[in-house]
Amino acid sequence: MKNKFNNSQPNFIEYLNIFTNKFEKFYNQKYFIDSAPNILKESIQYINSTGGKRIRPFLVCECAKLFDIKFEISIYAAIAIEMVHTYSLIHDDLPAMDDDDMRRGKKTLHKKYNEAIAILSGDALLTDSFVILSDNYRNIDLNICLKLISLLSKSAGSGGMVGGQILDLFPENNNKKSVNLMNEMKTGALIRCATSFGAILGNASKKDCKNMYEYGNSIGKVFQIKDDLLDLQGDEKMVGKRINKDKDNGKFSFIDLYGEGKTKKIALTYISQAKDILASYGTKSNYLILLTDYILDRNK
Repeated sequence: MKNKFNNSQPNFIEYLNIFTNKFEKFYNQKYFIDSAPNILKESIQYINSTGGKRIRPFLVCECAKLFDIKFEISIYAAIAIEMVHTYSLIHDDLPAMDDDDMRRGKKTLHKKYNEAIAILSGDALLTDSFVILSDNYRNIDLNICLKLISLLSKSAGSGGMVGGQILDLFPENNNKKSVNLMNEMKTGALIRCATSFGAILGNASKKDCKNMYEYGNSIGKVFQIKDDLLDLQGDEKMVGKRINKDKDNGKFSFIDLYGEGKTKKIALTYISQAKDILASYGTKSNYLILLTDYILDRNK
């Protein structure tokens, strides 16, 4: 499938950087709870200052644009998604979980402060994400607000990201079914939530909601495959964290199931599926289509 871009359009990396800069300004201004203790504000400011690709908020805003929802409306859902994602990274890095000292090339939060501050900072981000949604959407459309809160809680909880983390740490089996299930829950759930948020904000049809879910499902699988490849062969300085940790910890991945070559071919199949889903949205989906290639091509 070929997509035509006029010469005045920025390339994908430039476009993503423009979005990221815009998102950062909004994020740092809008989500803090004024009454929070200073040390909590400082720790969250620190973890946010370490950067990040901001792929999940990008997905929220770009998918919402497919249904003519402006950034000024979708940004709050994007912030909530990123808060939950950041909480998950903080907790994943803890000694009881993945035990990492570095994240994005900087000290992990428990190394910068201590474990108690890291745990509580993650707790605050998770809980406050629902405040962001309720405060900013209940007066716009209560039904949409409830759908957003319900989907985020399911995606982040025991049937989603948390459950996937459990399966990652304590796998029930090392086979295709269990690896797929773990990936769909740990990584895929929040990405599907991000793409589905766009459809919810746009009050989209059942067909469009299904399309956004399936698009998120496809690119979520690609995202996890690339993470597995980076852990195996990435440049530690570029990745910004310790590599080969999954292998060292005896964790099972797509690469163990299929080998590196076949795993890359599987990722390309998911990319093709994602692009096919977006084809019906015309030029509105140009940058979402380019994102599918970026996810596999990224080096961190």
